[in-house]
Amino acid sequence: MRIFLLLTISAVLLPQTGCVKNDGRPADMPRLCPVRVTIIQDGKPLEGADVTLTAKTPMNYGVATGLTDVSGVAVLRTYGFDGVPNGQYTVTVTRRAVEGATQTTSPIDGSIYETGGTIFQTVDIQYTDTQSSPLSIDVSGRTMESFDIGAAVHVFMGSGI
Repeated sequence: MRIFLLLTISAVLLPQTGCVKNDGRPADMPRLCPVRVTIIQDGKPLEGADVTLTAKTPMNYGVATGLTDVSGVAVLRTYGFDGVPNGQYTVTVTRRAVEGATQTTSPIDGSIYETGGTIFQTVDIQYTDTQSSPLSIDVSGRTMESFDIGAAVHVFMGSGI
């Protein structure tokens, strides 16, 4: 009977929030809801894009970030904790590519790293800034959203080191 009562209470309460309180997070951090964002560019999933959610109204913990995987999906995290507080957010997307870099081997530990090259932004500039991005998301529980950011661009950002 106790198990039945516990299962009944859990079945009623858990779906209502969709949000969880993560262990180890600051006491003043609100509940965080699972958020996944898919980014599409040129009709295909965009891998390696930085996705940022910035709260439209000032609040503590009002920024969440994620990196898109091969499927174009970013799982958003708030200050290192899985999920995003409820609220309305502006979505920005950036993705940089380096062309002409040279692989170099470290004489200290033998690790390989890239040097030089030219850095380009591959996402239309309107999506890279909170003031100009037309993308927004309303987080109210478990949230999944998809955004099509149009064609790839090739905007010079600078030279690599």
